Amino acid sequence: MTKTPEPPAASVGRILVVEDSPSARRLMQEVLLRLGAGLPNLRVAGTILEALTLFTEWRPAVVFVDIELNRGPVMEPPAEERTPSDRDPKDGAELALLMLSREPRTRIIVCSATDPSDPRVAQLIREGKVEFITKPLLAARVEEVLARVPPPAVARRA
Repeated sequence: MTKTPEPPAASVGRILVVEDSPSARRLMQEVLLRLGAGLPNLRVAGTILEALTLFTEWRPAVVFVDIELNRGPVMEPPAEERTPSDRDPKDGAELALLMLSREPRTRIIVCSATDPSDPRVAQLIREGKVEFITKPLLAARVEEVLARVPPPAVARRA
């Protein structure tokens, strides 16, 4: 008897989606849920600070980052959030680079409506350190990229 393969999003572990557009965030969440991601293994962030907090505390195995994401206006954060600093990433490209520097095993998938114009991100794509998906996101392309992500190590689940 042949075992049915697990859907790609179910087999990669924790997934973080970083997108400042609420509609694009919802679409990506729906695509990942259809591809087998369980709600306990899926988080979304709408800001760079929220993404950094989730990345540090939750330790996802895969992160989808909108490279056009920007820090946005500096507003008074809720009491439980810290204030942005000049050392924080200023856009999605810097965020992806910071995440890779902190945890090189994390699979970063950058998303953009156009080809990545940031030379640092383009270099990472050429080196195979990040994947690239063009928006609008197609479920088949997301599935293809996730299928190449190795299963998370046991230590990553801690």
